Formats: sequence, structure tokens, C-alpha cells
Amino acid sequence: MFGFLFRSEEDRLSHKYTRLMNRAYNLALVDKEKSDKINERAQKIREQLRRMNYRKLDNFI
Repeated sequence: MFGFLFRSEEDRLSHKYTRLMNRAYNLALVDKEKSDKINERAQKIREQLRRMNYRKLDNFI
């Protein structure tokens, strides 16, 4: 029930990255500019994960 309280910072960021990329993908055909902004936010999170040496990062690329 309260599993989100026990997630690591890396897991939270990877979940956020996945949600943002999915949202950017869905918006790409409708509003390219908004999709690009969301994609940019997702890439910043990806860089944070890379700096943290997140092991599951290879699954996203």
C-alpha cells in the first residue's frame, strides 16, 4: 500500500522519466512543441540517472 515510501531515489526518477517519455510520445503528433519541452525535461532526468550510475538505465536507451 505504501510502497512508494520505500522506493529509492533512482527508482522514483526512472519512473518519472518513463512517464515523461510516454507523455512526450503521445503528444508528438498533436503538439510537437509541447512534446519537445517534455522530452527535454525527461532528458535532464536521464542525465541525473546517468550521474547516479543507475544500473537499469540501459533499458531506457
